[in-house]
Amino acid sequence: MDKKAYNENSPSVSSSASSIKSDAEAAPAQAVDLLAERPDQGSNLTAFANIVCVVAGTGTLGLPYALAQGGWIGVGILFMSMIMSIYTGILIMKCIYYNGHTRLHSYQEIGLHAFGRPGLWAVWFFHTSIVLGAPVMYFILSGSQIYDMTKSSVNLSETAWIWICAGVVSVPFVVLKTLKEVSLLSIFGALATVVLCVVTMVESIVQYPEFKDVVGHDAVILKNLPMAVATISVCFGGNVVYMHVEESMRYPRSWNKVLVWALLACVVMYAVVAIPGYLTYGNTAQSPILLSLPDNVWNTIASIFIIIHVLLAAPILMTSFALEIERVFKIDVDTRGVAKERLLRTVNRLIILGVVGGIASLVPYFDSFMSLLGALGNCSLIFILPIVFYWRLIGWRHMPWYELAFCAFTLIIGALSAVIGTIDAIKALNRDFTQGR
Repeated sequence: MDKKAYNENSPSVSSSASSIKSDAEAAPAQAVDLLAERPDQGSNLTAFANIVCVVAGTGTLGLPYALAQGGWIGVGILFMSMIMSIYTGILIMKCIYYNGHTRLHSYQEIGLHAFGRPGLWAVWFFHTSIVLGAPVMYFILSGSQIYDMTKSSVNLSETAWIWICAGVVSVPFVVLKTLKEVSLLSIFGALATVVLCVVTMVESIVQYPEFKDVVGHDAVILKNLPMAVATISVCFGGNVVYMHVEESMRYPRSWNKVLVWALLACVVMYAVVAIPGYLTYGNTAQSPILLSLPDNVWNTIASIFIIIHVLLAAPILMTSFALEIERVFKIDVDTRGVAKERLLRTVNRLIILGVVGGIASLVPYFDSFMSLLGALGNCSLIFILPIVFYWRLIGWRHMPWYELAFCAFTLIIGALSAVIGTIDAIKALNRDFTQGR
């Protein structure tokens, strides 16, 4: 199917609930039904849990701080980011099936088909910054939380705890091969995030009378908006694994519905943390917000659940990256045989784990690293590249004017946040390393 034929048959992406299904039905009779049921794959529920587990989590803990940076306008940015993320998540999946004959397997392949090797390497750079950068952030957070909880009774450094967390993650990461196999982890991770959000919300509300006359709030802080958008964008960084999640679905035609419900669930959890957190702690809110909560049993429970979440979410992201490496180097049973495939897969994943753990032990600054991660990788992968690739592979002329305007708005927000947010985050990291904490 050529590009012109696809554009004439394809409906507008704005009809999000049925766009992928409509594309499949519009394909010519001789095309393969790429969206047929896959009986050996997972359910919509496991796909939903995979998205929630990867998307929601540590980003939640930085939201009150993001509002402290940008003001109450951050709540609007949060919901707008969700809408833009749903839209670009749909575009990405349309790019996966863009020619109607084959299914692309990764974000990198989309870049390759759109712009050749420059597109491939651009995606590889930003994709790697997320699927390895987020686990780095997870190890930093879990190591620091365990250290704070045990430093009075256990004589281990924060770095040692980071490596212990890496060792715990190595078991599912090395043993379980695909995202379908780690889906059970994602369900427990999603439940841990729900508990974390409830505890954080309740503690913030309980402390509100103590802080309401002490802290300040702003409607908008213009100079900090790019940094706030970059921090908030971390909360919607799941599209680096969307291709693998959709590939593991029994009913791929349900992708749009699953994506919408998953991101709606995430934004509800974000709101119940961000709004009470900023209302109570105002411009003194810290990242992670656990640092602002009182040092009591509920803070400890919240810390335990965020540790559980990040240790369950890290294997999902790293498995996504490992699958790309294994596909490139043909580390599979058909090519290598059972024994050699397992050996090479184990070595590959241990190397990946070692790199992630090493970076985490050298960059122990959660809030600044989170902002850099959001600005550098997420703003590009979520807000910029999906639109650019869609226009290149499928075209923009069939889009109505309001959809083109929304695309332009998303591109501008993504570009400004990526550039200015990255500069500000690098400055913050430089201050952290030179001045310490």
